[in-house]
Amino acid sequence: MKETLDPSWRRIGVLGGAFDPPHVGHLALARAARDGLGLDAVLFIPAARPPHKDAPRAPFALRLAMVEAVCAADGSFACSGIEAERPGPSFSVDTLRILRQKRPAGAGLFFILGADAFLDIHLWKEYERIPELAQVAVVPRQGTDFSPDAAMATAFPAYRKDPDGVWRGG
Repeated sequence: MKETLDPSWRRIGVLGGAFDPPHVGHLALARAARDGLGLDAVLFIPAARPPHKDAPRAPFALRLAMVEAVCAADGSFACSGIEAERPGPSFSVDTLRILRQKRPAGAGLFFILGADAFLDIHLWKEYERIPELAQVAVVPRQGTDFSPDAAMATAFPAYRKDPDGVWRGG
């Protein structure tokens, strides 16, 4: 699959996951991030081989087709099959590196994840590189004990919150 991103997009949300299957929680997460961050689009990226979960029940091609169908109903949602092109596990840091190269000139990437996933980010491959590649957008999840400031300070100790509430550093 040849990967193309709309050249008019300036603020692109990136939402990865197994999507086995995609459900209303994924859509709510994407809408909250889109609306809260003023994103032009949210790019859903099904993981071909999720490294931190059991193997998906549905094959990648079916999960990709389901996500494409979900995205077709909302003009600000798009789907990417980029993970099918890479061998090995689907690591977010590797995907973000590729997207940084393919993004429209001047466009910003916003890596979207739920608070529950963020609390385990320290287990991810090269997680400390993620803020260098995209702004991290953590969406609170009901039932998850989550303090954004404490979680950011723990996960990314080289970053500091500026007066505007944006974490910077590295």
